[in-house]
Amino acid sequence: MVISNEDVQKIKNYTNDVKDITKTVRNVNDLNMAIKDFEHSAFEIERENRSLKYEIELKDNEINSLKNELSTKDKIIGRLQAEKEKIKQELQKFKGFWHSIMSHFHKRICYDKDNNYKIVSDDLYKNGIFDNNDNEIANNIARRVTIPDENKQNKNKKKNNDTRF
Repeated sequence: MVISNEDVQKIKNYTNDVKDITKTVRNVNDLNMAIKDFEHSAFEIERENRSLKYEIELKDNEINSLKNELSTKDKIIGRLQAEKEKIKQELQKFKGFWHSIMSHFHKRICYDKDNNYKIVSDDLYKNGIFDNNDNEIANNIARRVTIPDENKQNKNKKKNNDTRF
């Protein structure tokens, strides 16, 4: 059987067409796999996105809860600071009162030589109402009547003045 050149050419063209179609099918298969990979990635991203949105919602709730707690604690701190200031004022009044009592005892025992005050001072010391410092202030003519906090402040001022030179 003799095949004409024309038929040979048709067969070659047909073979080339089959090769092109095979190549196209492979490209379509590769494209389908790429699409499936893309769809899978998109699904995973969407799932992760939902998970992150849920976590953000939980964190937002936690932040709001902490803000409320912080606000409550700020109010408590404000009340405690006001209470502390009130106590400080009362303490200052008490220190002034104590300073007056110590000055009175000091004057009566050291200058007026009133033994009744000496007896009361010794009794207050024995019963733990006067400490060593209070007892010495009441009975020692050389001691000034000061409040212990003032003593610390005076020492610090003197120390600062001494270090400047």
